[in-house]
Amino acid sequence: MRFSPVRPAGILFPLLVLTLVAGCGDSPETLFTKAQKSFAQEEYDTARIEVASALKDDPNNPAMLALLARSYLRLGDPDGAEGALNRMEQAGGSDKGLAAVRAEIALIRGRPAQALQTLGSDTSADAWRVRAEANLALDNRNAAIDAFEKGLGAGGGIRLAEAYARFRLNAGDLDQVDTIYRRMVAMDAKAYETMTLAGDLAAARGQTDAAIAAFEKVVKAYPDRIAPRLALANQYDAKGQVDKAMQVVEAAGKLGQDPAAVEALKVQLMSEKGEWTAIRDLLRNRESQLDPGSAMSMSYGEALLHLGQGDQARLIFKRASLALPGNPYARLMLGISLIETNDNAGAWATLKPLAMSPLARREEIDAARQAAEAVGAPEAAALKARLQPDQLKAAQARIDAGAAAMSTGQWDRAIAIYAPMLAGSPNDVELLKRLALAHSHLGQGDQAIGFADRAVAIDAHNPDCLYVAGYVRLESGADVAKARTLLKAAADADPNNATIARELVKANAAQG
Repeated sequence: MRFSPVRPAGILFPLLVLTLVAGCGDSPETLFTKAQKSFAQEEYDTARIEVASALKDDPNNPAMLALLARSYLRLGDPDGAEGALNRMEQAGGSDKGLAAVRAEIALIRGRPAQALQTLGSDTSADAWRVRAEANLALDNRNAAIDAFEKGLGAGGGIRLAEAYARFRLNAGDLDQVDTIYRRMVAMDAKAYETMTLAGDLAAARGQTDAAIAAFEKVVKAYPDRIAPRLALANQYDAKGQVDKAMQVVEAAGKLGQDPAAVEALKVQLMSEKGEWTAIRDLLRNRESQLDPGSAMSMSYGEALLHLGQGDQARLIFKRASLALPGNPYARLMLGISLIETNDNAGAWATLKPLAMSPLARREEIDAARQAAEAVGAPEAAALKARLQPDQLKAAQARIDAGAAAMSTGQWDRAIAIYAPMLAGSPNDVELLKRLALAHSHLGQGDQAIGFADRAVAIDAHNPDCLYVAGYVRLESGADVAKARTLLKAAADADPNNATIARELVKANAAQG
């Protein structure tokens, strides 16, 4: 979880603060000292305002302009950072020692190769961090790891360590994350990055109570940050404490930051609580603005279904299924809406692929059973038998064990769970995708590609299948051109998928 603190979006508030700061009678030197302190405390917008006020009376001060540039960078504003550096040059100052700042500007703008060129031989801690992240953007994994390690060896600080930990966390290397986390604790146990990583690491390990405790500490220490509040709400939700999660979300909403994220999580929790009328009333005037297949759109469709508006719900889930052909929830809800609108044949055709999978959960099996019985399908009896408590409990245990193995990087265990399932369901694309990913993480590229290609052969238009087939090729270094073609097809099929887009960037860089 890595977010920059964001102030309310209004214009009057920052101008008012700037006026107060500028009019408080402090000298430029005093304001600069305050700005340095605010920057050290990660209050980057306050630092920006204070140093901007100092520059009013000392407009060409290179140290002040450098801090202004760094403050803009921390706020995710490359244009502001570049503007500060340009002011320095125009005033005749030198940006010597600021190569990492210019490189990070290029990196934020999506130009990792330019970032590496700009860094040159710079060996500062920030340079090693930017070098590592630029190499990651170019899919130069080994070079990125080398840069992270050298940066830590050279005394790199919390930002570099956190970036390295996030890289390892995304790769599922939880033991490595723990090692880096301990180094961060030694650097600064109370730093925002250290405290949030503790929560994210616990969450990745499935230690919900520990994650809750960690994020509660972050919220207490950094009450003006929205990210840990949303993370805390998600952990309460994972524990089944939906009311507590809602309380946290309501408090987060009062911060005035990232209202879209707050509303999305609020609607999700309302859905879990069955507050269908409230969801409908909240979203019905924005139905045309909801992206097909988005969580918000599907929550709205589910609300309509529960409120007896099956025809309208069916249209929403039809659009969702077209937008996300591999999404099981969209398919399930489309099937249920077809049952509710008396199209049992359509429901059975929609739900059968879900329900016949050994990964099917109770809701999918039960909905398919209803449709199968209505059309007299011979599979109805077998589906009914799978709903018996003993069978259902055993199947659910296997499903949960497999999911836990995948989420915690226990790839051998995941293969041991999924391989027997595949023997009984050789055309199950979800099993094939999971086995492909597990083998890929173990460095078994040929096996990974074999499973992924089988999934594509069964469902050639499924963006998830295309993505996995491209990803495992990219990871193994086998046929990068084919990997790019597959990832491009996946991105075309699911253009809003950030994960697919990121891998396509890597494939384009790898292919040159």
